[in-house]
Amino acid sequence: MKHMKTFFLVSSLGIMVSGCSASDEEYSYVKSKDTTIDHIHGIGYPNNQGDLVIATHDGLMKYKDSTWYGTNSLKHDYMGFQPYKDGFYSSGHPEEGSKLKNPLGLVKSTDGGKSLDKLAFYGETDFHYLGAGYQSKAIYAINEEPNSEMETGLYRTMDEGENWEKAEMKGFDSTSIGNIAVHPSKKEMLAISSKDGVYVSKDGGDSFTKVENSQTVTSIYLTERVGLFSSIEEGKVQLYEWEFNSNTVQPYPTPKLSQDNPIMYISSNPESSDEWTVVTYNNDIYQTTNNGETWDEVVDEGKIAK
Repeated sequence: MKHMKTFFLVSSLGIMVSGCSASDEEYSYVKSKDTTIDHIHGIGYPNNQGDLVIATHDGLMKYKDSTWYGTNSLKHDYMGFQPYKDGFYSSGHPEEGSKLKNPLGLVKSTDGGKSLDKLAFYGETDFHYLGAGYQSKAIYAINEEPNSEMETGLYRTMDEGENWEKAEMKGFDSTSIGNIAVHPSKKEMLAISSKDGVYVSKDGGDSFTKVENSQTVTSIYLTERVGLFSSIEEGKVQLYEWEFNSNTVQPYPTPKLSQDNPIMYISSNPESSDEWTVVTYNNDIYQTTNNGETWDEVVDEGKIAK
């Protein structure tokens, strides 16, 4: 059965800190050949290095200089994968045979996944829905089931999991969401994609307003001045660029996709504002390096393009 992110139903709406673990001296990225990529759980450009990394059910993969690389060990099932300037945050489950507790809780890595710092709820919670500010490191998470300190709902932490606050979410009236996107540097600005459109908050999730002219939105990503979101309309997929200052929304060049293959993940290269990558439900991966003028399909239904 396909194991992809789907809309989360909103109606189902003293932390442990420890050092690194799961390190492996031989851990490295090796060139992938005849590989099928599936069960994708997140994408992005960690460590300000400009290389695309995708998180999967079976570890991390990297796309660099038109070549795919996979890790040779520590193939954890990363969920809620969120790159930031020094590495990535994630949740999920350890690989089979690992000594790590299951689930991982909130973890971070600054060395490409070689080691994981356990930040919060280690062995207790699997966060499928995370958002993180690339520069600010503000983290937002949806807790789907109560744990030792949280009820269900949207929570925020500005200190990497030491302290959490529950967001009030006033004005958010959709019954489902797709993903959380956090502004790179403004800690209290986030957007949520939903079946009813894009909802934006500028006060840490306590109140939301809906972005005009947004409908069924499956994914959104925020840069410093614009957001890019994917909508389903009239049987097809359409990307839109949302300009924050003017609050205007306009169509953005989009790969030809039908509504049964929506865009699930969007990310932009912090080193190059013209580079965007999108991932679809059927594991197609498209990339543009000229701000949408042309799109290259680098993975076709999970198969690495030759």
